[in-house]
Amino acid sequence: MAGGIQKGTEAGSAESKQLDGDVKVIAEAIAQAQNRYFYESGHRCLDETKFSHRTVIEAAIPEMRERGVEIGCMPDGGMWFDAPRGQTRTLKVAFEAKHQQDGGNAIERWNKNYLLCNRLWPDAKYITFMTGEGAKVGGVLHAFGKTMSAINGADCVFYYAPTGFSQEDIFSVMNSVLDLGLTFDQIRPYINKRLVNNFDNLFEAETPEQRQARLVAVEQRLLVERQFSEFAQDPTDPLYPVWHRIPKDDKPEAHDIVLDMLQEGIGNAQIATELVECFLKR
Repeated sequence: MAGGIQKGTEAGSAESKQLDGDVKVIAEAIAQAQNRYFYESGHRCLDETKFSHRTVIEAAIPEMRERGVEIGCMPDGGMWFDAPRGQTRTLKVAFEAKHQQDGGNAIERWNKNYLLCNRLWPDAKYITFMTGEGAKVGGVLHAFGKTMSAINGADCVFYYAPTGFSQEDIFSVMNSVLDLGLTFDQIRPYINKRLVNNFDNLFEAETPEQRQARLVAVEQRLLVERQFSEFAQDPTDPLYPVWHRIPKDDKPEAHDIVLDMLQEGIGNAQIATELVECFLKR
């Protein structure tokens, strides 16, 4: 990630979290409301010394694991296959989200995810929602999207909304790309499931595969939280001196960025370099 993640443009910003969250929420709701595609939240490379063998296997996309992919690939809107695990299948669509002001490096992780999907499934559609100042005509995201569309062809598509997408907007795009013929009212109950307080009914609409994927994601997030607490207290860790130099007001954003990068399998030394670029070079 040459140049670093610029403050306020990547995983830690409120606008980015809103976009990522809405794309994920709508994708998961659509996945539960249809039976044409088999939804995967992405490819996770878990440490086999810290997780059970079954969890490690279930967290990974089988086709990626078999090809030796040892880095994460987690498009915000998931990966949509035409058959379940255990069968010969093809990735049909992946949905991504990027928010960025007119500058920064939010596009760097896009490159990695797109490359992995495209090399393994060249005919898959890769759809990206872009927001922020950078998504305006002439902005860095807009220029990037036009270039990628030009060189990668019709299956690489970008949607731009500098001021943001509503959940209905995101649904409309996904529904059209997947050619499902759903209405927003049909997925609304699955969105509302996330707000239900009755634990017994909270996940009643999940399939066993979706529940396992969610539990694996929670387990991995807890692991990286634990890793974070360990390095923050270990003076020998390369992240330790950087973390304790970051201004107090910037630490919530820095914390989110660190967790996201740890989940992608990025090493502490590289994360430390990115944090210096982002928060300490004034």
